[in-house]
Amino acid sequence: MSPVTSLILGLGLFFLGLRLVGDNLRLLCSSSFRDVMRSSVHSPLARVGVGLSAGALMQSATAVTFILVSMVGSGLIPASAAGLIIIWCNVGLTALAFVATLNITAVVGFVVGAAGIAMGMLRKRLPQTVAGALLGLGLILYGLERMSAGAAPLKEAEVFRGALEHAVSNPVMAFVAGIIAAAVLQSNSGAVMLVITFAASGLIDLEPAMLLIFGTNLGAIGLRLFLSAGLNRPMLRLVRLEDLFCVISGVLMFALFLIEQCGVPLVGALVRSLHRSIDVQLAVVFLLSNLIPAAVMTPFMGVWRRMLEKIWPDKSAADDPSRPMYILPQALNDPATALDLMRKELTRLLSHVPVKPITDGDGENPDPAFQALSQAIETFAVQLSARSVLNEKQAGLLHGLRAELSLIRHTEEAVRHFCRGLKPGAAGKLDETLAELLKDSVEASSAHDAAKLEQLEERTKWKGEFLNQVSNGHAEALETLDATAAHEDFRIAVWTLHRLAKLLARLDASGG
Repeated sequence: MSPVTSLILGLGLFFLGLRLVGDNLRLLCSSSFRDVMRSSVHSPLARVGVGLSAGALMQSATAVTFILVSMVGSGLIPASAAGLIIIWCNVGLTALAFVATLNITAVVGFVVGAAGIAMGMLRKRLPQTVAGALLGLGLILYGLERMSAGAAPLKEAEVFRGALEHAVSNPVMAFVAGIIAAAVLQSNSGAVMLVITFAASGLIDLEPAMLLIFGTNLGAIGLRLFLSAGLNRPMLRLVRLEDLFCVISGVLMFALFLIEQCGVPLVGALVRSLHRSIDVQLAVVFLLSNLIPAAVMTPFMGVWRRMLEKIWPDKSAADDPSRPMYILPQALNDPATALDLMRKELTRLLSHVPVKPITDGDGENPDPAFQALSQAIETFAVQLSARSVLNEKQAGLLHGLRAELSLIRHTEEAVRHFCRGLKPGAAGKLDETLAELLKDSVEASSAHDAAKLEQLEERTKWKGEFLNQVSNGHAEALETLDATAAHEDFRIAVWTLHRLAKLLARLDASGG
């Protein structure tokens, strides 16, 4: 196998391993991770610990950031509590660099083989998931070995060595090369491991390797810009906080490097004094490039939050009613959070059912914004069912939420039919009553309030006391055919709300 082929194979196995570890750990730790997040809200030290652990396990600050974005969107934790977790997960992901410095060649083959056999033979979900995570870890380590095997002969190739020397010929170019490498690989961890591999093979000296590592944090910003498109402002600010960390990390570490070049012993002097092996030295550099900015930013989290709020202030009235606010593609990897977000989006959809006279068109079709949002929710539900491994309870909840979507659509249709003939005074105060019932439905759905849902069920019974009182109170208005038709449309709309209230109560009672 040629050195280049071995290097590409190693990179491929490395990223495949990262994917397997991340996917399987999400399945293993989904509910536990959510519980830990909840418990860490009131303790800054606990948030730091959660961030370190999440970064070490997930090996992707971007992945951790978007998991937190989903959890903030679902109301599990406040945005203010997620900031420290995001900052310190960057420090946690440096753990892999230290694992890679260990001589565990004999163990790697056993882990890959045993985990692969286990995945092929075991049929139960939990053992398969554990085996998948172990297989991913083994592939990461084996990929690093293949990368090292491929990089070693490349130092004899004049073309490759010359291109690499040109790329790191001055501090600015080396720093930019680190940004480009992370952007191409879409992983600062992957780029750092490649730099350490090249340095251990003698292709790069310590100082240019340090500059490459300092630039890698900035390389992932482009990917997050793409992934964060469409987020509402509170969640967008969390992603921008991770970007701010990367900018501060890059600028601060590059500045420290330049100061050290002027004769002040700093990072380079420290790592040289700690260990003689360049791979260990660079693992420490990677740690410091995340630890120092994290320590600098932590005391001023309130300052960063206020700054980001000024740059990306909240928009009024839920932004664009046709676009989802909560259901994020990134949440599909965490079914429990995805279902929470879907419930919030359904409540938002219900709040967009208007009770007002229809002046544009004939009212045969739903409002375009309502139609677009309901279609987005349906698409999200289909993707969640297809892409995620749902347990029995989650599958049942998803089925119930799809039924809720159907009932909200029926409610909108019934309300629209009522509004088609709505004229001031023609139906008495029926429009105000229906608007009040819709508002109560939204509040009960949002709060998961059993008492409010029970009250709503009672008020919306087809022949219940409330509707009878409404009918008696509008007896004089029923003398015209138009008023009679509006009254019947009103009763149908209220009946759909009754069915919706019963479903919401059933979902809450089942633990949804």
